[in-house]
Amino acid sequence: MNAARGPVYAAPLHRYAAPLRRWLRSRGYLVAATRPPEAYRRVLAGSATAAAVPLALAVRDAGRRVRVTTRAPMVYTLGETMSSIVVSREKRALEDCRAVALSGETRTSAAYLALLVNDYRLHVRLLEAGHHSPTLLLGLAPCALVLGDQALRARSQGLHVVLDVGEALWRLYRAPAVYAVTAAPRDAPRPPALHGPPWPRALQRDAAETAAATGLPLEEAERYHRAVRLDYNPAALLQAYSLARRGLEALKALKTPG
Repeated sequence: MNAARGPVYAAPLHRYAAPLRRWLRSRGYLVAATRPPEAYRRVLAGSATAAAVPLALAVRDAGRRVRVTTRAPMVYTLGETMSSIVVSREKRALEDCRAVALSGETRTSAAYLALLVNDYRLHVRLLEAGHHSPTLLLGLAPCALVLGDQALRARSQGLHVVLDVGEALWRLYRAPAVYAVTAAPRDAPRPPALHGPPWPRALQRDAAETAAATGLPLEEAERYHRAVRLDYNPAALLQAYSLARRGLEALKALKTPG
């Protein structure tokens, strides 16, 4: 990382983060678009000043190597998420899946799903997989947990949505689904220019570009960008932190190699 060129933020590469990436550039950041688990590794390696770190990794880290930056952007929803979903080729309920193949980039969504399976007392196995593609994942199990743009494409291609993770969390626990938080190396100075509003906001062109990139109808893309929030919400974070911690424990018992 070259300090002379400005601070670096590892931001999600998915379409929901387009407003965040634009906001970061307006505040002087160089943006590295990465898959969410890679963002955590970049912070640890010192190649990013800060990053949108998956909440499950921040919970597991417990402040030993990274610290959550207060009053900085988060990624969360209050209800439907649309891009954290379990899909299948045929119409079925979660309890009929028997096994769910997990996208190779999922951390937080897998923990939430494990918590739901545990608390609903379902007999469903969660299979680790290195793939992101719904097609490849559905070759391993009747159902698949897919994220981000792949989830939006799965919707547009007509795969059956078995479960929307954010919607299920809201329905069962009345809790928000926090997927990522801004974090920085524990002993580093507070990242500059990240705290406080105005927060990242989607523009009309974001929905149009999402529709073009994923095949979603424009109306659904607009709904998607309304659903995903990118501000700082401490109450949501506190509630989701507890759920993610419980989910990680459940995941240990449910997850098996694919």
